[in-house]
Amino acid sequence: MLSFLAATAILSSVPACQELHPQATPTADGATYALAEDVRLAFGRDESLDTQSDYGQRAMLYTSERGVARRTYYSSGAEDGSAMTPTFFGDCGRHELLILADVGNESAWGFRVFAYDGKVLRDLGEIPIAVWGDGNMESAIPFVKLAPHDEVIDLTFTTDVIKDPESRSQQPLAAKDARYQIGLTSIRAK
Repeated sequence: MLSFLAATAILSSVPACQELHPQATPTADGATYALAEDVRLAFGRDESLDTQSDYGQRAMLYTSERGVARRTYYSSGAEDGSAMTPTFFGDCGRHELLILADVGNESAWGFRVFAYDGKVLRDLGEIPIAVWGDGNMESAIPFVKLAPHDEVIDLTFTTDVIKDPESRSQQPLAAKDARYQIGLTSIRAK
C-alpha cells in the first residue's frame, strides 16, 4: 500500500496546491494522519507539553523506527481552542505538503499554516481570518485561493472575510484586501 505522500507524488498531472483528503484516524481530542510509511501527523492535545503560557491543541509529528514511535516536532498550543482541523494541499510551491489548520471552539478564530517537506514540519504562522456564518464565525479555509510563484505562495480569499474574529479588533475586510504571502519559513500580510 502506498503512503499518502507517495500516492500524491504519482499524480504529477494534478495542479499545484491541489486539496488532498488523507484518511483521518480519530483520537480522543483530534485526529492522526499517516504522511508516509513511518511518519504520522497528529492534531490534538498532549497535556504533558502544556505550560502556563503555551497550552492547548497542537500539531505533533511522529516518526517510527524499528517499531518505536518518537515525537520529532510539536507546535505551540492553540490556547483555549478546542480543535485544530487541518486541510491539506499537495505540491504547493516549494512545500511538499501545505496544511491549513482551523483553530477555534464553536466559532472559528482563524487558522495556522504548517508546511511538511518530507522530513520536517514547520509552523509558518497564523492567519486571523474567518467568515460570517449562521450565528458564529466559520472557517475561511473553503474560500482560500493558493497561487504559487517564484519563492512564495499568494494566499487570497474568494469572499469578504472578518479579520481578528471574536476579538475587540474584529473588522470586516473585503476579499481584495485580505492578501498574504507564504514563504519557506513564515507568512506575511501583503
